Amino acid sequence: MANISKQHRDELLEKISKIREFITNSKADKNTRNLLQYLNEIAKDIKGKKYGLVFEEHREAIDEKLDTHIPVLVEEEKLAIDNGGEQNFLIEGDNLAALKLLEKTHKGKIDVIYIDPPYNTGKNEKQDFHYDDKFVDINDTFRHSKWISFMEKRLRVGKELLKRSGLVFISIDDNEQADLKMLCDEVFGIENHIATLPTIMNLKGNQDEYAFAGTHEYTLVYSKCALEPKFNLFPINDEEIEEWQEDEIGFFKRGANLKATGVNGPREKRPNLFFPIYVQKNGNFSVTEKLPNSIKVLPITKGEEMSWRWEKARFIKYHNDVIINIDGDEVAIYKKQRPELGDLPSKKPKTTFYKPTYSSGNGTAQIKAIFGNKVFNNPKPLDLINDFLYIGGKKNAIVLDFFAGSGTTGHSVMTLNAEDGGHRKFILCTNNENNICRNVTYQRLKTVITGKRKDNTKYSDGLSGSLKYFRIDYVPINDKLYYEYADELLLHIRELVELENGINFSNNGEIAIVLTDAEMEEFVEDNKKKKSIGVKKIYRGHNVLLSNAQTAFLKKHNIKINVIPDYYYQELAK
Repeated sequence: MANISKQHRDELLEKISKIREFITNSKADKNTRNLLQYLNEIAKDIKGKKYGLVFEEHREAIDEKLDTHIPVLVEEEKLAIDNGGEQNFLIEGDNLAALKLLEKTHKGKIDVIYIDPPYNTGKNEKQDFHYDDKFVDINDTFRHSKWISFMEKRLRVGKELLKRSGLVFISIDDNEQADLKMLCDEVFGIENHIATLPTIMNLKGNQDEYAFAGTHEYTLVYSKCALEPKFNLFPINDEEIEEWQEDEIGFFKRGANLKATGVNGPREKRPNLFFPIYVQKNGNFSVTEKLPNSIKVLPITKGEEMSWRWEKARFIKYHNDVIINIDGDEVAIYKKQRPELGDLPSKKPKTTFYKPTYSSGNGTAQIKAIFGNKVFNNPKPLDLINDFLYIGGKKNAIVLDFFAGSGTTGHSVMTLNAEDGGHRKFILCTNNENNICRNVTYQRLKTVITGKRKDNTKYSDGLSGSLKYFRIDYVPINDKLYYEYADELLLHIRELVELENGINFSNNGEIAIVLTDAEMEEFVEDNKKKKSIGVKKIYRGHNVLLSNAQTAFLKKHNIKINVIPDYYYQELAK
């Protein structure tokens, strides 16, 4: 079929070409260059994207800020929590600035991103989307463009932070689900779309909604590289385990009949489906060669070729994961439980994502149990985030949430570690609008780590995990040369080193940081007369030069040197 729109664009471009040719061949004057530039701009717009998500790009106040300032991290030392376990981080400030800093410390290092961004309903100023500190109401004609522009910048940086095997989970509802899906297709690539999960948050249904009682939101799941992630399966419950059988080999579940029923057509059309299967009595089988005569095979398998539902290559691939069973005229496959998934059988999560504990009311109840009242609207339930992180993350995953809200993601990370002995770490980012970061996010994390509420009453036995609280500040660079503000940036290197390496220099006698030649000299002099030195590792500024004597001293005491990278601010030094 003819593409009428394309034909029209081609005709316009041809007309522009003729106008450009006429101007070029005419006597040049002061307007000629401008006219040619105008034509180029018109042609560029005509050639622009004609399919996909089209929106008006908007600049935010933070964009203007980042044009003239460098974001830095400042630690709020009084808010640090040291409770053993993994070192985690909470960053207060605009999440775009936080992402720019993480791009220096965690590019290609994040395993899982979970975010619950503002849903842009345009209905509630207290809990919905603000753009440049202004509520975007439902009558704003650029409401969707502002939201997409806001999200695009953050998702593009987020993608750079992911490992090749990294995954991103995004909660959203109907207001922006379609737009977000198209945006993520562009940012991550449509080939990296894993699933769009209707996520049941209210099985009874919201009776306040028009025409249909709403039961669900959505969760978009994307990968950095489609074939890289490894997904964990859910353990099955007591009712489901009845479908399985167990013998001395382990758990097995009967699958479909493997014999073709004739729908596959004759051999000449599907030759890969015709081959013999040699089956031993214990269920092991071979599709590549006839079994030795000393091994008895089941009566149905005497080497004759048959038509199967699976191709030969698939049988070979899953040779160690299945057994074959023959019952009368049926040849069925039994799926073997893989030992790395645990002792019990497991299953893939369904694309309709539901458990009773995913109820939105549970999220509110969990907040009330910590604070005594509803201090945050629509928090995600803990079990929902637990399952996302369990499905998509390893036990040592680094988890990022840059719309941290009430801090459910951090709570979830520590809960999973307590359940399975994992070593997951989290980085949370949120602004401090209405003191949310300090009064809600931080206080929740503090409560679940220490086991004590703000009023000092007991909440729980506490969870293993430590926390550092950073806030974002800015160093002005406009109309300045690098050397004019380099020393000020140097004052904030410590925080970046801690963030990148998941460490804590405070009250830690095993690690030290030296950023200048003078600091290195002071460190050696202070420790020269000691018989035993507790420091095992020094993080050294990349431009700190060691003398022969200093090198010998460090070697003598088996002190490892980690050179602090110059990429934190290297673009400014060029």
